Amino acid sequence: MRPVVSRVFVSAHGNVFMREIAEHLAEARSGIDGEASVVTDELPRAGDDPFDNLVVAPHEFFGLFPAATADVEAAAAHAVGVNTEQSGTPFFERAMHFARRGPVVFDINPSSLASVRRLGLAAVHLPLGYVPSMDHWRGRAEPRGVDLAMLAGRTPRRERFLGGAASQLWEWRTDLRIFSWHRPILGGATSFLAGDEKYDALADTRILLNVHRSEDPYFEWARVIEAAANGCVVVSETSSGIAPFVAGEHFVEAPLEYLAEQAVALAFDERRRARIAAAAHEVLTGTLDQRLLLERALRDARTTASAGSTTVTHSSSRGTVVASSATAAATRILSAAKRALLPSTAAHDAETEALQATASRLKQTYLAQLAHTRSIERTLMIARHGVPDPVSTTTTSAWDAFAPTVSVVVPLFDQGRYLRDAVASVIAAASGAAAQTELIIVDDHSADDSAAVAQAVLDEHPWFPIALLRRAANGGLPVARNTGFTAARAPYVFALDADNLLAPSGLRTLVDRLADAAPEVVAVYGILERFDERGAVGVTSHLAWDVDLLVQGAYIDAMALFRRDRWLELGGYADSTAAYGWEDYDLWLRAAERGWRAELVSQFVGRYREQSGSMRKISDIDMATNFVALRERHPRLPWPS
Repeated sequence: MRPVVSRVFVSAHGNVFMREIAEHLAEARSGIDGEASVVTDELPRAGDDPFDNLVVAPHEFFGLFPAATADVEAAAAHAVGVNTEQSGTPFFERAMHFARRGPVVFDINPSSLASVRRLGLAAVHLPLGYVPSMDHWRGRAEPRGVDLAMLAGRTPRRERFLGGAASQLWEWRTDLRIFSWHRPILGGATSFLAGDEKYDALADTRILLNVHRSEDPYFEWARVIEAAANGCVVVSETSSGIAPFVAGEHFVEAPLEYLAEQAVALAFDERRRARIAAAAHEVLTGTLDQRLLLERALRDARTTASAGSTTVTHSSSRGTVVASSATAAATRILSAAKRALLPSTAAHDAETEALQATASRLKQTYLAQLAHTRSIERTLMIARHGVPDPVSTTTTSAWDAFAPTVSVVVPLFDQGRYLRDAVASVIAAASGAAAQTELIIVDDHSADDSAAVAQAVLDEHPWFPIALLRRAANGGLPVARNTGFTAARAPYVFALDADNLLAPSGLRTLVDRLADAAPEVVAVYGILERFDERGAVGVTSHLAWDVDLLVQGAYIDAMALFRRDRWLELGGYADSTAAYGWEDYDLWLRAAERGWRAELVSQFVGRYREQSGSMRKISDIDMATNFVALRERHPRLPWPS
């Protein structure tokens, strides 16, 4: 019997990349001997030959379909599910719940295919392959605008990789797009490229970094296929199940700790990169033509279903796997036993609540004492100077005649040991930016020698426009920032804490983006490497602006370039106990409440230092109370229930 597929089902409410897989399979089927359509709004019909109906991502299509459970599960028996999920995830388990009702299961990856078979299910490999619509390169020898890109979902492992790779990536033209899984990826988001926009981006990219979501060496076939179709060479973490691709010939493979190094080496060798791109494209359009792969998989599936056996040798010689339902049953029994033996956590929970309550009380006592101390200082200033908040200013000789387009504001309190490095990073970034840059240091009545260090910095750089503003009374970080922003003379202002650093290309990257941004864009920010005394530990400010994500927690740092006039309209940073340590988050929430937004530049622009005794560590105590206060301050935002 000839292979048949007339309809490819996929959820209209699921992730957009599942829709893309469905469209590619329908396109391939149409190239065999007839037409196939993509269906989102109806279930497979009773009486249909299951091989007429492919269901991509059955956990999404059946799980989200608006029908009675009995009807949905009955429909699953009249279709062949195409699993797209890695084993060991809840998505895989849910996919198997529906796919096992059909005569056979397709899986796009050899690794998860073996897991399906271990469940005792008849399963066949359906490799993803090439279709003409994804190829926006067509072999053209044209310059590409991006050197190194990464398009991936957010995981701690990938974030740690990016943090460690920052020092090697910042100087290249990068496009590092990490998206969050807080809701289905429907497309149209700046952090996630889909369809023609994605293929155009890949056709303009030289190298794509591929990092696994976990230690499982699962080869991300969809990502690799789409890159290879567009002449973009994949530099991947060591993977399994890569045939017919060969590492070193069709893509570059390396252990995670050497991945960035190998990518940069390839970026320096365009002849080698172009040779690998051409070889990968040749394999893709030949051996991995989706039309041929689908036709062969359908034949294998019919044979497997007719034989009623779960022992299948795939035609690509990926190996034979014999599934054992007894082993799967034993595994489920063992897991249930382990859960039954887990100790009660009631006592632990009570102890945790008591500790949290104590920490909350200590935090409130600390904040009350801090407010009292600052009140006394303001009273003393009135007695001595007649004003509660006197500020003295010292400038370099280059200050007065300088006309800046960017002001960098550095608040300083007892962090003089870091100041010279921060200033050096500003000067390096200013030399690489087309914009004219001035530096404003605000000493917030430091108790150590920080003010003296700041004065020494001015003495050491008389040729650079620097102003030192000394506050006679300590006002706290938001007041120090507000002092600097108010004194700024440029239309753009960048916030840089004294213990953080700008990348040499950071200012140029941000200024260029903000200059071209829409009027509702109040600020732009870029990816920051998180580091401590041990070295890189991850990244922050790496997710695109999304109000639904913003109300779930702070993920954008204060290190951003603002339009000064919009910052003034927002009222600056809040000097409020309710927002203590979260003043930058509060400012982003105010922008969102007005319908404004910030925009992510998907490149590294700086380094964020993590310290155990930082202000943020204190503010994060009793976060529930913080969120209650923020919800009261910004009631019009879509807070989660």
